[in-house]
Amino acid sequence: MTAALPAFEPTTSVDEVGELLAHALADDVDSAFEQVVRTYQDRILSVAARALGDRQRAEEVAQDVFVRAYRALRTYDRPRIRKLRLRSWLYAITLNLIRNAVRGKRLRIVGLERDDGSPRPIADSKPTPESQAEIRDDWQMVGGAIAQLSPKLRDAFVLRYVEELSYDEIADALSQPVGTVKANAHRGLMNVRAFLEEQS
Repeated sequence: MTAALPAFEPTTSVDEVGELLAHALADDVDSAFEQVVRTYQDRILSVAARALGDRQRAEEVAQDVFVRAYRALRTYDRPRIRKLRLRSWLYAITLNLIRNAVRGKRLRIVGLERDDGSPRPIADSKPTPESQAEIRDDWQMVGGAIAQLSPKLRDAFVLRYVEELSYDEIADALSQPVGTVKANAHRGLMNVRAFLEEQS
């Protein structure tokens, strides 16, 4: 008998989603893991793509994240799985694999646009052709600013201000004290702002 997969309401918080999925995994890893992949794959791919600047390498990293997560979960006992802070645990695996992928290589400046070259919208309203060009330039500058950060500042900045994780989740993902995470995220933010002011 397989465990029933959790149903998420639109009002379900990200913490509740992670908790529901962790409980489902504890009951039956094989049945629940596909939903874990569907829930987190876009975010994991987004983090990898921004860090690596290469969609194909990012997809490889994202696949490896889930392979490693699945293998680890198969070795964990039920109480350990139930206690997992799933989202931050997956981000920790992602960041480790990104570091391995870029070890010894300088990160490229990453433009934050779609695969077809069009900018990702930063507002709900549809931009005019003129404003679309400005948005593309803005996203490229932001990507460039992020790429200039040291790895420790970049990790904290991206997880806090791009992925919007809580400081506790980031501390779990990076295995650092919350105070260190706050300091690094703040320094990253200040450096990004300074970079953008220099460019304007």
